[in-house]
Amino acid sequence: MMKTPKLALVAGIAVGLLASGPTLAGAKLKIDDDSYIDLGARVQSQIIQQEVAGDNGSWNDDTDFKVRRARFRLNLVVNDMVSAFIQTDASDDSGGTGSDMRVIDSYVLLKFNNWAQLFTGEHMAPSSRQALTSSAALMTIDRPGLTYKNLSWGLRSLDRFANGTISQTSDNLGADNAVRDVGATLFGSGSFSDTTHLKYYAGMYDGVQDASSSVADGNKLRFAGRVQLNLFDAEPGYFNSSTYLGKKKTVGFGLSVESQDEIQDKTTGTTLDTADYSYWEADAFIEWPMGDGAFTAEAAYSDLDLDKADASAAQAQGSGFYVQAGYYINQWQPWVEYEEWDGDALSGDLGNYNLYRVGVSYFFKGQNANVKLGFESTDLDEDYSGTTENSRNTFLLGFYTTY
Repeated sequence: MMKTPKLALVAGIAVGLLASGPTLAGAKLKIDDDSYIDLGARVQSQIIQQEVAGDNGSWNDDTDFKVRRARFRLNLVVNDMVSAFIQTDASDDSGGTGSDMRVIDSYVLLKFNNWAQLFTGEHMAPSSRQALTSSAALMTIDRPGLTYKNLSWGLRSLDRFANGTISQTSDNLGADNAVRDVGATLFGSGSFSDTTHLKYYAGMYDGVQDASSSVADGNKLRFAGRVQLNLFDAEPGYFNSSTYLGKKKTVGFGLSVESQDEIQDKTTGTTLDTADYSYWEADAFIEWPMGDGAFTAEAAYSDLDLDKADASAAQAQGSGFYVQAGYYINQWQPWVEYEEWDGDALSGDLGNYNLYRVGVSYFFKGQNANVKLGFESTDLDEDYSGTTENSRNTFLLGFYTTY
């Protein structure tokens, strides 16, 4: 095969980007008959009207502009069996000079067949349906706040459309890799009939590797697994969507379970012991034609156990649920969401909250280009830190593009 000069390669990429088709996939640059590079990008910008703590302990109104996600994606397909994926994301520069790009996904995929696909490297662990929902296809502006209760997502809850933290555990309880984890996942997907489809995930990951622990050996692995059954249409890929904009007729049920031993030291009476992590989530999803449009709904219940390793861990652990629904018609989709979390704080009601969202989206070109407007109200059982307020309201206008 002839080598492609750098100038021709850059020109090919530019032409490919200009010729991108009307799907979530990006531009394809052919290497040979078996190999190609798939290039993509995603930008989500937001205008946020929120309440922030003032000097007197009450809320002050604040308007903020934010780039929620800015990503480049590169998928290198070697042949039908071997491929590799790299994705970057922009993170704020603390020096105030702009944003820095960091790599958030980097893995090799070996696809033996549809039922046996091995992902190795840095990628998303199968903690829940929402953890496996593409950020390009979220319905209520962003994920439910309690989605972030799994190990590599911070063992926390978020409000302000996932732009602010409600409660945070101690720093040494978080996994070593933010959001993604480094490890291996065996994934499979297939159909038993035209209307019955199954996919599974089973993996092990670094999770917390705390060499500073005086009791835990710091070498335990994180284990995660998930099964998902769909009736009628399938959701065959590694990732799901929160809404298919009327393109599917499906009912799905999922169960995710994960654990890791000895993630933190724990004092039991006068004895120094270790604390373990376990998390499970059960979910249901439906997208169904209704009238001239399509109804979409999703619900999940999750439970987090940290052995009450310390006061902040006890505050973070507990159980909760969310339910969200929308109706897509004529490029519009109004939607609502409600969620609750009941924490296990050692004293008081720290960590307990309920949250609701309501909004509407308009799709210029499906998930490739849309705008979302939403309102969120969060109520805590105790006051927000540093304030005399226990509820917070947020308005958000977001602009979303992806290829």
